[in-house]
Amino acid sequence: MTFFTKEVKIGITAILALAVIYTGFIFLKGIDLFNDTYTYYVKINNINGLTPQSDVLVSGMKIGSVKSINYNPEERNILIAIEVNKEFIIIKGSTASLTKEMLSSTKLEINLPANSYLPLEPGDTIIGKETTDLMASASEIVPQIQNLLPKMDSILTSINTILIDPSIQTSIHNIEALTNELKTTTNEVNNLLAKDVPSILNKTDAICYNMEIATNNLKDIDFKGLESNVNTTMQSLQLFTNKLNNENSNLGLLLNDNSLYHNLDSTLYNASALLKDLRLQPKRYVHFSLFGRK
Repeated sequence: MTFFTKEVKIGITAILALAVIYTGFIFLKGIDLFNDTYTYYVKINNINGLTPQSDVLVSGMKIGSVKSINYNPEERNILIAIEVNKEFIIIKGSTASLTKEMLSSTKLEINLPANSYLPLEPGDTIIGKETTDLMASASEIVPQIQNLLPKMDSILTSINTILIDPSIQTSIHNIEALTNELKTTTNEVNNLLAKDVPSILNKTDAICYNMEIATNNLKDIDFKGLESNVNTTMQSLQLFTNKLNNENSNLGLLLNDNSLYHNLDSTLYNASALLKDLRLQPKRYVHFSLFGRK
């Protein structure tokens, strides 16, 4: 005789199966059976597709789930009960907003304040903020896009007409040729900078060095003494000029007396006449005898 009958074994197996199924269902719904949770409430005017068991997030991290959603007729808003893991502390002044991504369910996002650290007591209420429905915004944008499609078609047609224009192709080839010329010019400039510029810089250094030496030599020149000598020379020239201009001085008389010029001219004329007469009648002035005759 066995301890368990066949019917008892089947009953125990069925109970265990139901327990496993229920546990898996609860786990998939987001209810944590092994940790305690705190319950908070969120007041909001529009749930925008939020359902029980939806995720509750903080900075994209799941901290709990939505427990229930009830309409509050007195305040004409919706009261959402959320269960949050007790290990996570919600701060006073936090707000709640709804987030919804493409092809995903709506989630409740808790926004923590930046300048507060006081914890919120379990059972307290969090104020919800209205959020923009992305799908509704998209539905409003779609008609505008549809209105733009004919214009886009016209724009694309114009662009296609421009691109098949032969002048555009010619311009593109000209730009390519210009680019090649610029590349060649750049290479020549680089070669110039690599070869000639260092030589020019070396010559410039030599010139600067020579100018530095010349400057140092100029420092040694006695400009004051040179200036004194120049002044003395200028004074001497001035005295000499004054003497030339003074009719009472010998040089002044020599340069300013016209009689000296006339006397010299007369003397030269007489000398010329004497030489001419000597050439024409030399016997008047020279007597020559072969036998010693006087």
